[in-house]
Amino acid sequence: MPRKPRQLIDHGCYHLIARGNNRQPILGQEEAFRDFLHELKLAKERYPSKIYHYCLMSNHVHLLVEIERGDYLPKFMQRVLQGYGRRYQKRTGYIGHVWQGRYKSPFVDKESYFLEAGRYIERNPLRAKIVDDLSDYRWSSYLYYAYGRHDSLVEEDPYYCRLDPDLSKRQEQYRDFVRLRSPYDTVLDQEFLEKPF
Repeated sequence: MPRKPRQLIDHGCYHLIARGNNRQPILGQEEAFRDFLHELKLAKERYPSKIYHYCLMSNHVHLLVEIERGDYLPKFMQRVLQGYGRRYQKRTGYIGHVWQGRYKSPFVDKESYFLEAGRYIERNPLRAKIVDDLSDYRWSSYLYYAYGRHDSLVEEDPYYCRLDPDLSKRQEQYRDFVRLRSPYDTVLDQEFLEKPF
């Protein structure tokens, strides 16, 4: 059966997920995480886009991205995934496909799901039991929203400011919001990570 074509919309927001081939770890060392962030920065500059939330895990990545032109989305992801793949192969001597199949790109309706998507993305290290406290995980946008840490990749989620007009209260509310597990987490994990890409 042919693949369903991607929904490519100008200024569309997408929850992008890519996984290492065979679910293998392709990120892990600090250098690898930095390489991936560098490739994201290059793609963002070349294909105008806004990265609202992200989380890099050892064998998969999540991004919430608004792309200026819909037809830029495949080029943006190709730049990121191929760019990182070449770096990974050079660093490790790995031969073969670095990424498993094509990436997932569900469209995100800003009004109904924006902050929820960010929460889901940033909770990944908790669900994977890598950390007990998200403030201990450096490879996501969580520290930007929860504590105001500078992150040149992140464009502020337009719905974040609605949590509270006071920044310190907003950060506290965001920490509380992300800390709580959503009943949709398990369903989304199955949809995004357990089914084949």
